[in-house]
Amino acid sequence: MIPGIPVIEGYTSILDSYKEQFSVRRDYKVTMEEPVIEVLPMGDWAMVRGVGNSTKIKNGVPLTRSYKWIILSRKQKDSSWKIVWDIFNYDHPINKNKNEEDAGFNKELVAVLDQIYFNDQSTRNTIGSWEEQYGRGSKEMNALWQEILKRDSINLIKVSKILEENGWPDKKVIGERGTSSLFLVIQHADQNTQEKYLPIIKKAMEDKNLPKRQYAMFYDRLLLRRGERQIYGTQLAIGKESKLPYVLPLEDPKNVDKRRVQMGLNTMQENLNRWKITWNVEEYIKSLPAIEAKEKELNIKNN
Repeated sequence: MIPGIPVIEGYTSILDSYKEQFSVRRDYKVTMEEPVIEVLPMGDWAMVRGVGNSTKIKNGVPLTRSYKWIILSRKQKDSSWKIVWDIFNYDHPINKNKNEEDAGFNKELVAVLDQIYFNDQSTRNTIGSWEEQYGRGSKEMNALWQEILKRDSINLIKVSKILEENGWPDKKVIGERGTSSLFLVIQHADQNTQEKYLPIIKKAMEDKNLPKRQYAMFYDRLLLRRGERQIYGTQLAIGKESKLPYVLPLEDPKNVDKRRVQMGLNTMQENLNRWKITWNVEEYIKSLPAIEAKEKELNIKNN
């Protein structure tokens, strides 16, 4: 199932479709990466999901598109596996008016930001499955984090150059995806970098070139790094023993949902529902001194 066109069924039709997609042309070349995020066995059925990145280099200019994919397979009598359903969706929607929508885009800058986005997210998307398979603190996880940090360093050099030369680009020039690329790199940077770009990021939010919810996530993380309490409750950590997330030190917990709504965020309870955790404000206030003591100890240890 390819985005924007009807479902393709039957061996011959599928083969013809792939031949058309991967046909060799002299004016460009295509490279692809499709890392697997999760394999879920279900008896005689199995689901595999992952992310993908395809880069078409035309006349020396890379044009990158990222996507997510799912394959559903069924076990056959001879113990082989047959793909029953294969679908992917681009992170950018396809529509008839896309050329008009993209008319104001700086396509070369968008291509650079697309690659930055993929380099940031493709490895991070594997963290959960790798931890489950190899365990936190394993040599495999340490190697993965080394690769993540390496990519972060390269991405930060590119993003710093963009911000130093152009300031924060208008969303009309780089699109929502480009905006997210810039945000993610600064969000994953060190405190000094975040302090440096705080005025630029705040202005981008005020100018509606950065979603309020992303600014809230950025500012919460920066506050915690300063040793202060976050104000929107976006930052969580995983308990070493419980293996469950808990909310990092939060200012005025009783009114946090009012602040979250102003930033386009859902409520604390709605956010914690994914882990089946109940947001009990009174209990959190009681536990807050212990949480702050724990975080202070960790900060001292890490520094």
